[in-house]
Amino acid sequence: MTRTFWILSLGLLGCTPNPTPQPLTSPTSPTDEIISPTGASDPAGTTPPGAPTWHQDVAPLLARRCGGCHYEGGIGPFSIATYEEALPWSIPIQDSVLSGRMPPFPVETDSEACSMELGFLDDPRLADEDKQLISDWVEAGSPEGDPATAVDAPMHAPRELEDYDVELPIQEDFLVDGDRDIYRCFRIPLSLQQDVWLTGMQILPGNDAVVHHVLVWTDPDDSSAGQAGADGSYGCSGFPDIFPTELAGAWAPGGQPPEFPQGTGMPLSAGSSLVMNIHYHPTGTSTERDRTRIRLRWDEQPPEHEAKFSLLDLPFGSMLQEGPADEGWLPEFKIPAGATAHTETSEAFLPPLLNGDMQIFTVGPHMHYLGTEMLVTLDRGNQGEQCLLHTPDFRFDWQSAFAYDPSTGDLPLWRAGDNVRVQCTYNNSGTNPYLPLHLEARGVDAPQDVGWGEETGDEMCMAIVGLILP
Repeated sequence: MTRTFWILSLGLLGCTPNPTPQPLTSPTSPTDEIISPTGASDPAGTTPPGAPTWHQDVAPLLARRCGGCHYEGGIGPFSIATYEEALPWSIPIQDSVLSGRMPPFPVETDSEACSMELGFLDDPRLADEDKQLISDWVEAGSPEGDPATAVDAPMHAPRELEDYDVELPIQEDFLVDGDRDIYRCFRIPLSLQQDVWLTGMQILPGNDAVVHHVLVWTDPDDSSAGQAGADGSYGCSGFPDIFPTELAGAWAPGGQPPEFPQGTGMPLSAGSSLVMNIHYHPTGTSTERDRTRIRLRWDEQPPEHEAKFSLLDLPFGSMLQEGPADEGWLPEFKIPAGATAHTETSEAFLPPLLNGDMQIFTVGPHMHYLGTEMLVTLDRGNQGEQCLLHTPDFRFDWQSAFAYDPSTGDLPLWRAGDNVRVQCTYNNSGTNPYLPLHLEARGVDAPQDVGWGEETGDEMCMAIVGLILP
């Protein structure tokens, strides 16, 4: 991700594999716990009376909770779309489900560090009765049941943006080679004849092997037209190098297509463009092609409320707090070599000059390979703290923004004078399974002190906070 101004907008993150080329059963895969098929079938005709069966009970449950990853060609390392495919994996499925490792959802809502009443949209976690159903099925010998009365439960690709208005690709294939990170900006003309309000977005990376992340920025004056070359692109930093601009959406590994809450949206003006800012991380061994696309959904009528996303980052928008590795008078973002649980903390303050309470509808964490945990809290001073998000098992290849389910309670309010505190924990030692990828990105063979930065081998401590404006 990239630094930006004090308060900008960022979309939720999209669900795709880790952009670093590696086998999905490596220690960095979110499905690494299931590594070998060990299931067994009950002989035909010996299904215990009352036992759950695949076609009638188990397949519908797994389709709802696991079907977005475990299909042919999905991020899951194996498919469970059919009984024949799922049967060899029945015992590992039982083990991973009962332990809570699957489906992956790295949020903790009931702990000493974070106690929350609000639930989350798209929460894949299984209820106790669902876990029991899978366990009963396996203990009964994983019976198939009657295919003639099977419940229609197709496995599917990750959820896509529905009813989108337009799909726009970058103008030409971009070649990615060398061994240094590349930032490239692509002008995306919208050809709008009137103002519209953005309600949803989906970013479709063209080449997961080299696309580290994608940021989409507004360009209300089409300033990028004067910078883009014949191929529609230009060199840039992690920022699109235009002004004015706001961050309108993003993609990184993990998550769902970004959608604004019902009755809200983000304005896009007639004659404007978007700028797709892509961070490429070359393989270092081959030349790759990328042609990333974007889908947009909008309304022509203004919504009741405008929605934004605050990007809480260093050095813009947040103030670094004192840390355990500071050596001077000022706080220093430094993760020492060999540290296994180093913390850095920042705070974002909402000035009293900004009147009105802003509802928070989503929070997303972002760090790089060394990040292991993030805790985001809302500090109301003498009124206490409210936990917004706790991800005690942060993983680089399974990043997401987590949207609150408004049916489970009132959305948190960020009031003038409140702080949002972001605490990040890092493991810069050999016990971190991501360390080899970090060292490769940094071009070194042993851990070094790591500071804040935009490169893959640097580190970040970013919280993405979606806001509904008063």
